[in-house]
Amino acid sequence: MNWNQYGLLKLLVVNQFGTYIIDGRMISHLTIRDLHLDYRSELKFRFTVAADALNPGGCTLFGREFGNYNQGIIFKVMYSEMLQN
Repeated sequence: MNWNQYGLLKLLVVNQFGTYIIDGRMISHLTIRDLHLDYRSELKFRFTVAADALNPGGCTLFGREFGNYNQGIIFKVMYSEMLQN
């Protein structure tokens, strides 16, 4: 099946435990603390495919009027205070 034909909607979550995608699969041990963010931080989001990836050569991004989801790329930041032990 060629997933590039229609696209998949993904949600990326970075929290105190690691980095996950919508299905709950951990994709990195990078945590929110590792990012050293504060209220002045500038956020840049980059899509890349590693040269040694299983399927190197690029990635296809769909936006409004393309793929199964008629929406542009949405980037939301949700913040809540961490509970102290």
